[in-house]
Amino acid sequence: IFFTANSQEFIDSKSFSSKTVKGIVVIEFWVDWNKGNEVEFIGGLKDCKAYRICISKNPDIKNEYNITSVPTVVILDNGLEKYRFNSDIMMRLAATKKEVQSSINNIILEKFK
Repeated sequence: IFFTANSQEFIDSKSFSSKTVKGIVVIEFWVDWNKGNEVEFIGGLKDCKAYRICISKNPDIKNEYNITSVPTVVILDNGLEKYRFNSDIMMRLAATKKEVQSSINNIILEKFK
């Protein structure tokens, strides 16, 4: 049986570029005061690396990616944004794990076309 297990780690402005430049990377933009609404499934996504970055400690990345609400999940492919999922009015991610995983799968399938 083959499966991909991933864990989610924190990154910051210093490590952001090196962690996101290659492959499919899912970034959860979040802030400590909203940790009750963190996206718990991010670490369980397959075929990607997953990271969390705090926008209050890394305002340069927040501004570069125009993050206006948290949590926001951005999927990058070789450093380029491919998909974005924003939070709802209650500051919870509006997307499901299935929707986010489907976007990752779409990026992979595009490489074979």
